Amino acid sequence: MKKVGIFLGVCFLSLSVMSAELSVSEEAALLGTMSGLADACGENNKKISDFELIASRLIAVKSVTDEEEIANYQRYAQEKMLAMKKQKNSPKISCSEVLRRFENMPIFKSIVYSDGSLKLSDGTFLKATRPPAKLNKNK
Repeated sequence: MKKVGIFLGVCFLSLSVMSAELSVSEEAALLGTMSGLADACGENNKKISDFELIASRLIAVKSVTDEEEIANYQRYAQEKMLAMKKQKNSPKISCSEVLRRFENMPIFKSIVYSDGSLKLSDGTFLKATRPPAKLNKNK
């Protein structure tokens, strides 16, 4: 499973290092993979919901347009679903290892502010320049 290899390779790098090397779309896919693996294995819904809040704000802040933001959310969701299916059907890594690594990720040291801005674990501040995109649930 190629995504698991990527997950293991970069999940412990700081978010700022990942951000410097990946496009927003690639980062959204990687975040989706991480979330899917943890969701397939875990019972720690608080950590997963914290992760998803931070990931959604990161995608929103880094996306230039509403359309790009929505496309990145969709990529996140697709990769999450794919990772969950693969982890449940043919795991390449043990759930205990996935959860151990997931729970110790630097992303959890990030702070989300009420205006949608984000302070990453390395101290980088990403200011929200526009409100989050409105997702049409009827599509």
